[in-house]
Amino acid sequence: MNVDQMYDRIEELLDEGKPSLIGGTVKVNADEIRALIKEIRLKAPEELAQARRIAAERKDILAAANEAAEAKIKEAEKIAEKIVSEHEITLKAKAVANEIITEAKAQAAEIIEKARASSNDIIDNAQKWAMDMRSSASEFVENIMAESEEILEEGYRDFANNLEKVRNARRQLKNASIKKGVLPKE
Repeated sequence: MNVDQMYDRIEELLDEGKPSLIGGTVKVNADEIRALIKEIRLKAPEELAQARRIAAERKDILAAANEAAEAKIKEAEKIAEKIVSEHEITLKAKAVANEIITEAKAQAAEIIEKARASSNDIIDNAQKWAMDMRSSASEFVENIMAESEEILEEGYRDFANNLEKVRNARRQLKNASIKKGVLPKE
């Protein structure tokens, strides 16, 4: 399950939760939510490592583009040397060689620029995604903690109210027993 699927599962748990009688709170399976949060924390470093791999791939793409450009330039220079060495067409050879070299350099520059743009886009997207994921995870955990506190406070208030009701009932029972003579007066 990837991080997005884990977020979806947590939202499902919140939607499936049983509404509480007081306030807009919902009772949920805290253990399952905690397990999903723990798994998100474990997966986040993996996805950051993936972003680093993408950055390394960018370097490889640029290196390959530079090698391809160098190979084209060397090939063009060899062709130019061969053409120039044939003295009958020396002038034409120089012109053709220069044209080939110029074209090769233009193609090499274009290849490098495309590779650089592509790798920059990949890195930008990976960084944005990583930041969004961290921000969403932090916000989600804060919301869960706030909801948990509300549920605990509500439970405590219910307990305190019920305890007071039990104490009142005991006093009434004692007073009634004293009136009926079951218990001696104090």
